[in-house]
Amino acid sequence: MNAKTLFIPAPADVAKVINAIPKGQTRTIVELRQQLTAIGKAETACPAKTIKYWKWLAQASEEPQPTNSKLLIPWWRVLKDGKPSRHMPGGVQRQMALLRKEGVQLK
Repeated sequence: MNAKTLFIPAPADVAKVINAIPKGQTRTIVELRQQLTAIGKAETACPAKTIKYWKWLAQASEEPQPTNSKLLIPWWRVLKDGKPSRHMPGGVQRQMALLRKEGVQLK
């Protein structure tokens, strides 16, 4: 990275950007980082933290929650290199199923 300023997002920053993705649409990690860069008013956003928090939020969203609260981050709307990630809960098959349920058809 040749950037002079680096934004290191918090999990809440990553959750905010993912939650803003409309149903039936997707974003790539690169697009998420671009949005985080704007939030942090920096030249770039940390790729490692962005991916790490995306995975954490996905795992947390898939875990059983107390009856009065539900953490649901639409993590499946984020693609790595334009494709589903095998590292997400349930692997590629689960992510593809959730995307198809929203009407998303990937090439």
